[in-house]
Amino acid sequence: MATLTHINPTQEDGVFPVIDFGLSHAVVAAGAKVIFVSGQIGWDKDANLIGAGDLAAQVGQAHANIRNILKKAGAAPKDVVRMTTYVVNYKPEDGEVIVAANKKFFGSDMPCAQTLLGIQSLFTPDMLVEVEVTAVT
Repeated sequence: MATLTHINPTQEDGVFPVIDFGLSHAVVAAGAKVIFVSGQIGWDKDANLIGAGDLAAQVGQAHANIRNILKKAGAAPKDVVRMTTYVVNYKPEDGEVIVAANKKFFGSDMPCAQTLLGIQSLFTPDMLVEVEVTAVT
């Protein structure tokens, strides 16, 4: 089993603290099996888009898909060390939606290192978000 150390420097360390935004600056994994999860979208198990036009619903479904994939790989959200979220036509208010979803995804577990990117589009016009993660166990 991996040993994970979450790195969350403080202002005294010369870095702005980001834990309140639902992420860690870095995660160090020692002795690990690495799981790379492809980008997940707001499709359910039957390829139905959940929440057309609703960023919160789509990111919630993407997170549910990630949870299911992690479980199949013998992992859980607490094992995620890196998350990248791509949001179509990103607006500042979308950040609040993503932060809330990430806090729900991690629950009481320490959040991972994360990047949030605004992009022009995904592979179908109704998709608003895609999330990829790396986990270690």
